[in-house]
Amino acid sequence: MDIPISKLLSKMEAELTKAKNSQSEKERRERIVVIQSLCELILDEKSPQVQTITSPSSSSISPAELQKMMGNMATVVKNPSSSEARKEDDANGDSLFDF
Repeated sequence: MDIPISKLLSKMEAELTKAKNSQSEKERRERIVVIQSLCELILDEKSPQVQTITSPSSSSISPAELQKMMGNMATVVKNPSSSEARKEDDANGDSLFDF
């Protein structure tokens, strides 16, 4: 069901007038909530379609760009694997909690 925006705007104007003339804070807040709901209706109705963004293929990245992104790979420090773990003389096992 399509509601003309002009009709929604006129309804918002009427609610705004009622909010300005309201005596209590509670009534004013109720009118403002109605205005907020009408605004959401307008925004939801006219929201543009979401475009999907595709990632570029790996062939479109030049080697120079890849080098700039990755930096110098020769300076990468490897973490020691579990088989290369350092053994201490006073340690009882592989766990940190083995005393």
